[in-house]
Amino acid sequence: MGGTSTDVSHFAGEYERAFDTEVAGVRVRAPMMSIHSIAAGGGSIVHFDGARLRVGPESAGANPGPASYRRGGPLTVTDANVLLGRIQPQFFPRVFGALANESLDRTIVAQRFGELAQRMTRSAARAIAPEEVAGGALRIAVGAMANAVKRISVMRGHDVTAYTLQCFGGAGGQHAGLVADLLGMSRVFIHPLAGVLSAMAWTGRSDRHARSGARARVESRRA
Repeated sequence: MGGTSTDVSHFAGEYERAFDTEVAGVRVRAPMMSIHSIAAGGGSIVHFDGARLRVGPESAGANPGPASYRRGGPLTVTDANVLLGRIQPQFFPRVFGALANESLDRTIVAQRFGELAQRMTRSAARAIAPEEVAGGALRIAVGAMANAVKRISVMRGHDVTAYTLQCFGGAGGQHAGLVADLLGMSRVFIHPLAGVLSAMAWTGRSDRHARSGARARVESRRA
């Protein structure tokens, strides 16, 4: 789980591969890891459409990023974790804000969730607390991730309760326990470097380029 999406795959002794896939609407015929992706990440935007609380599919991205990044971004799943105390600013480096020298901003997060809670209170005709809104957003995101895991496992006949949930990504460790609970899984494995998986893969990669193409030959005949 990263900032914009959650990617899931199934492993039962060997890597599963796909040979005919569709990526961003483009059909690709090439061997690759069988990975199912959904728009649920730490940067998924939390918003109220007048009737329901929604999470994503839009993302705040890296810039401006979540509201807590001090760059004027929208409320996101990351901000929900900040408000609920699941992310504690004092344990994060001071690399946020316009000059990249400030800590995560819990004050603006509380203010923005308070405003959202007021809108939902007027619509629901009952008092809704900011923490209730943040908790609801988190449950929506976790539910989407659990359903993604079900799609590649339960819907294909695998009993995930006997599996170990292994998580990667900057936001993976924040939500793995909740996802495991929804799936009835009792074990979660988090590697010490799980949060920097993509960076580790990039530095240890071996480049290989393959080119293929087709040529058309036009013959002109004289009558």
